Amino acid sequence: ALQEAGLAEDTLVVFTSDHGEGAAGHKWVVKLMLYEEPVTVPFVIRYPGVIEEGAVDVSHLVSGVDVLPTLCDFAGVKPPGKVTGNSLKPIIENPSAPWRDYLVAELASDTDRLEMKGRMVRTDRYKYMVFSEGRNPELLFDMHQDPGEQHNLAYKPEFQSELRQQQSLLRAWGEENADTFEFPEDIV
Repeated sequence: ALQEAGLAEDTLVVFTSDHGEGAAGHKWVVKLMLYEEPVTVPFVIRYPGVIEEGAVDVSHLVSGVDVLPTLCDFAGVKPPGKVTGNSLKPIIENPSAPWRDYLVAELASDTDRLEMKGRMVRTDRYKYMVFSEGRNPELLFDMHQDPGEQHNLAYKPEFQSELRQQQSLLRAWGEENADTFEFPEDIV
């Protein structure tokens, strides 16, 4: 349709989707978890003359909340109100431009148990998940060494410093965004 209208060469197109199911990874088939299968979605941008055809960037942590500020930035308009995402335009134009060191995802409450919540912090190397309750409410994965998220490092003594760092990132994000998530009582 863009080609027929003569707009294909000067139209920014974004392709993305809703988060996925568990796809039987980790023996899960539902969305109520923060493993890679449900939280990773396709995110493709096409903009002839601005983005090189076939360019692939997996080095930046991007999120669905970045779509609106990106579209507004390319359109030259200010986003409406406060938005939590960032425009991708700076890193599209210059991949070495400063970018976020981490992102956070929120697990929607179970409709049967509204008090049950979860949060995820993702850095380049680590993924930290924490839930409002449970016997072992924290998970920490080294995504370089364990991309399949098979070995929870959260309770290993040698990873306590990294665990505290991830908790600190989540707390800072929570304060900045007025998040209502509360860590379980036994997590310092």
